Amino acid sequence: MGSYKYIHANEMALYKNDERKKEILQEVRNQPILQRIERPTKLAKAKTIGYKAKQGYIIVRVRVSKGDFRRPRANHARRPSKSGLYYKLSISKEGIARNRALKVYKNMKVIGSYFIIEDGKNKWFEVIMVDNKKGK
Repeated sequence: MGSYKYIHANEMALYKNDERKKEILQEVRNQPILQRIERPTKLAKAKTIGYKAKQGYIIVRVRVSKGDFRRPRANHARRPSKSGLYYKLSISKEGIARNRALKVYKNMKVIGSYFIIEDGKNKWFEVIMVDNKKGK
């Protein structure tokens, strides 16, 4: 068996531990919305997506707010009958995270992304990016 199978099992055991979840949440909450990080939080998951620990590959941790897409309701004298409050997004939260990372790192190309952790307000994803010259 490969070593990453054991690494993945170890990571899953850590994530089931509430103390480890609290540590990760405390670390992540204090960071800005978009944060470039040195190493992936879930190494086995990053490797399956295509991450390599060499030049040209970066990892960006992105925060996306949870909840549905609410629009403000018109509360003036006349209210349109079709003023829907809730709209269904055509893109997932993970897709939003990828797009945010691409806005900042324009010369990079997204290989993939994966979920890290969530709390009551936010979800965090890690986006793996590669330089356009070295990309797949």
